[in-house]
Amino acid sequence: MKLNKRAAGLLFILFIAAAGMCCNGSEGNKNNRQSKDQTSSKPGHWIAQYRSPASLNYSGVNLAVFYYSAISVVSPDVVFVCGDTPNPKGDERQAVVVRTTDGGQNWIDTPIQLPGIAVQALNAIHFISPDLGWAVGADSGGDGVVIKTTDGGSTWAATRISQKEVPTAVFFADTDNGWIGGATPPPGEEEGLGGPSAILATTDGGHTWHAQYNVPVSIYRVFFLDRTNGWASGSKGIIYNTSDGGRTWDTQRTELETGDGPIDLNGEGAKQFAIRGLQFIDKDHGFAAATATEEQTGRVIITSNGGAAWRRQWIVKGAGVRDVFFINADEGWALTDSGQYIYYTLDGGKSWLSEPRVFEQDVAPSRIAGTDASHLWLVGGGAIFHRVTD
Repeated sequence: MKLNKRAAGLLFILFIAAAGMCCNGSEGNKNNRQSKDQTSSKPGHWIAQYRSPASLNYSGVNLAVFYYSAISVVSPDVVFVCGDTPNPKGDERQAVVVRTTDGGQNWIDTPIQLPGIAVQALNAIHFISPDLGWAVGADSGGDGVVIKTTDGGSTWAATRISQKEVPTAVFFADTDNGWIGGATPPPGEEEGLGGPSAILATTDGGHTWHAQYNVPVSIYRVFFLDRTNGWASGSKGIIYNTSDGGRTWDTQRTELETGDGPIDLNGEGAKQFAIRGLQFIDKDHGFAAATATEEQTGRVIITSNGGAAWRRQWIVKGAGVRDVFFINADEGWALTDSGQYIYYTLDGGKSWLSEPRVFEQDVAPSRIAGTDASHLWLVGGGAIFHRVTD
């Protein structure tokens, strides 16, 4: 199988392609509805807290080439972001990690430059402490790479994975036990996403990785509550669950999956949903964000029983839903393909309000995370954004 030779091609192009899409179905969700539950969190707006100094020479759609793909929030003060930006030394791209230890007042931008390996893109990042973390991506040949730091991102060490897939997700339950989800092209194609993959696992802190479980889809997000209970989501509207640390995975009913047999052309499966946002706040309450690849539409689906049953809580017309982040069962935020507004809910997703994102370019966001309503960040094209209450 031939993988895309441009490390950024699998994910960077995918995200940027949606940058100009508008969220037509959500235009009515403005911050003009009063609710007795709004005392939980004041409405807010989003400002660019950090931009790469090199991006100051760019404007308009060109800002999308400074792309931040993922975020890991350790505490209200410590945040790590990864992505890829233009390489000033040539036409290729270079992977970067940006970090703050003072809640975003100052950011340190670190290009990933390692001997003998050119890491061109990082697609996911996860820290379990201010010092210990991992990020995954691809090198200049399109091969999967895991980088690890034990000193808060000052230095990194790289490990190549042997599986022919590009890592798209990483999660560690503790210092030793971690998992990677990956993507491959669809069968019969040389590029793209959505093909079969393996969920990889490590028990030695990422020094070695093995294929723990093979699945017929590409995996875009992995989330664990502890060493045994976890979920993974991916293409074809699929969510898997494990209760034994990933040795076995069960398929959960999302109402978005393609399913077996003939496809109902009028059903949800025909829209080919990719589930890229996934979060559980406890063993029962979970949230997922889905984007259709065959139609401009998105979904937020939720569960209150660990995924035994998922239900569609928010149907978005005209745009996909890229990510969700909840601080409790009621209060959360969602990112759509439209970068102009960030949407939040105070009733578990039954209704949504909008918060404006103040930026010169409507570039689609990619990920959102935080610790509470006052310490929230989102990343995507052009900048790292912070939520400010009105």
